[in-house]
Amino acid sequence: MLAAIRAPAESVNDPTDDHIWNDPRGWWVSTFYYEHDARPLFNADELRLDLFGSYLGSEKHFGSFPTTSIRHGLWGGGVGVNYFWGRCIGAGVDTSFQNEAGDFVDHVGGNLIVRFPIELARLAPYIFGGGGRKFDPMDQWFADAGVGLEFRFNWNLGVFGDAQYIWNDRTTPGGRHDQALLRAGLRMAF
Repeated sequence: MLAAIRAPAESVNDPTDDHIWNDPRGWWVSTFYYEHDARPLFNADELRLDLFGSYLGSEKHFGSFPTTSIRHGLWGGGVGVNYFWGRCIGAGVDTSFQNEAGDFVDHVGGNLIVRFPIELARLAPYIFGGGGRKFDPMDQWFADAGVGLEFRFNWNLGVFGDAQYIWNDRTTPGGRHDQALLRAGLRMAF
């Protein structure tokens, strides 16, 4: 008779269920841990969001790159979206916001990206090139090319850093024609 009155153990509300603070490995493992027998880190049909800090400096010409002092450039940040239709090839669109007075959005650019994934190291060196439109300090077209490196914690979260050289179609204030843009930030999957 007592057995019939007691509730079964399965129906008791367990306070450790459904809360990440009660299961610290649950959230940590799914966000920052990667098992090599799980799905690959770098895949085709990937859509990623970039959030980054940036530094923009003026350059005299490509042969003098990089000669910019970090004291004379512009610091800021930006956002971008990348889509990889193949495991190694994709395209990206980004914009940055420097601390210069003027337009909030400094540029909008697009690039073709080719990456070289190294699964066991969780790394993907990449190269990219493209162009776009600048709005600050003056409206002008530009072309760019660069190199970068991405590290993945797992398939949906990583960090990256890259450097790109920008060829502007007009001379910027101060008599400089070209620029260098350095970026570092988070890369997240949708």
